[in-house]
Amino acid sequence: MRGMVGAFEQVQAQFQSRSGNWSTVMWVENLPQNITTAMRTVARVNPGCRARAVDGLCRVLDLL
Repeated sequence: MRGMVGAFEQVQAQFQSRSGNWSTVMWVENLPQNITTAMRTVARVNPGCRARAVDGLCRVLDLL
């Protein structure tokens, strides 16, 4: 996890591998447009895998 300063401002874009593990591939600012774009990018680059956005407290914000 990144430092506590700004932990609530950054969101991780992750994908779930076929083995079930989640991997962070991108950090973005906690803005709806940035989150949506990051999740779509992650899903496009990892076809057939689920994508999600997770905040600095490991709460799932969105899931594709």
